[in-house]
This record gives sequence, C-alpha cells and structure tokens, in this order.
Amino acid sequence: MTGTAEDRRLQSWLRVLVTVCGVESGLALAYLLGTDAGLAAPATLAVPFVWLTVAATAVWVVDVPRVPRRVWLGAAVVGGSYTLALAWLTGVVSPSSGAATGLDLLFLPPGWGPALGWDGPVVAARLLPYRVAGYLALGYLVAVAAADAAGPGDRVCSAAGGVVALSSCAGCSLPLVSWLVGGLGSVALVGSLGVGPATYLLATGSYLAAVGALVWRGRIATAVDRLWASLGNGETPR
Repeated sequence: MTGTAEDRRLQSWLRVLVTVCGVESGLALAYLLGTDAGLAAPATLAVPFVWLTVAATAVWVVDVPRVPRRVWLGAAVVGGSYTLALAWLTGVVSPSSGAATGLDLLFLPPGWGPALGWDGPVVAARLLPYRVAGYLALGYLVAVAAADAAGPGDRVCSAAGGVVALSSCAGCSLPLVSWLVGGLGSVALVGSLGVGPATYLLATGSYLAAVGALVWRGRIATAVDRLWASLGNGETPR
C-alpha cells in the first residue's frame, strides 16, 4: 500500500472529477447535436458547467455518516425544507403570474437549457438544469450535515454553508443583502451594483464557498477548534 490516506483520497476525488467532466461533455455534445440549441460566450457557458460539476462531485465524495434511520428522516426534512426555501427565495418557484400559460420548453445553451417553464393557476416554476442540480446538491449536503451535526464546530460550519448558499442566486442575492445591511446605511451601495453577467460569476463563487463549507465541515470544525485552543482557551466553545 503506497501513499498516505490523504493522497489516496485526493486521487479518488480527481478520478471522480474527471469522470463527471467526461459525462457532462458527452451529454452537452448529444444535446447540441439533437436540438437547435447554440453556444454562448465562454464565461456564460462556464457558469452552469462549474455548478453541475461541483454539484455532482460534492454529492459523490461527501462523507455520509452512519446514523439511525430516524435521524436520517429528520435530516431529510431539514435538507428538503432548505431546498424548497432556497428555490422560493431565488424565484425558481414563485406564485403564478395569473396567465396560466402552462408548460414551456426552451433549448438554451448547454447547462442553461433545456429550460423548463411552468405557469399554472397557483404556482410558476423556472427550471434551469444547473440551478436545479445545484440546489438539490445543496439540500443533500445540508441533510448530510444535519445528520452529522454532533459537535459545535460542525453546527457552525453547516450554518455558514447554508447562509452562503442563500447568496448563490444572482436574482435575489443583492436584494437579500440590501435588506440585511439596510440598517447600516448600505442600501444605496448594494442597489447601485445591479444584476448583470458579473453577478452570476459572484453567485458562482458564493455557491462554491457554500459547497466547500458543507463538504469540508469536519476539517473546518477542527481548524476552528485548534484556533480556539491557540487563543489560550483549552476548551472548545459550547
């Protein structure tokens, strides 16, 4: 047996990443050949590719705790509720416009499409593949973190990942931040930023931070404990 456990773990993650990228490339090529969808600017194409790659890789490699079924049921409720709340806050699911136009399918560039829209009598939904996959992955990671939340460090990191994930929507992140910092007199600054292509890149960065905080919550918790101990307090915070 050669190499450390950390080396073998890294090699395993790299194999998963290469596999995911290969599958995505094949699906994107088949999608382009089978539909009239076109390409877009590299930065535009990179956003869904990053989301989809990170979502699939994170779900595959995250450490899943061995806990009783009742714990998993509770964690599943937490993760599902989080996903639904995130979808509602980010406009993926919203109240119906009243037009009730029904189902609509758009063949947008890979990752952005095929985009599925639904406007019914009560609710409307705008489903982009990368957002659906990203939010489902975040919900799963939150459920795993909830099941594994045995120590205060884990709870801190799980909460941090969830908060960062709420900012991963380009359409609602700035209004949310504006509302949060309004009492500090920063509304004008946030409102002046607007929502444009750069916002999607910033949203992608926050999505990566959220996934990282949830996947590596154990390591972050250990680092927090060590930092706390280095400050002269022998006990971890409760």
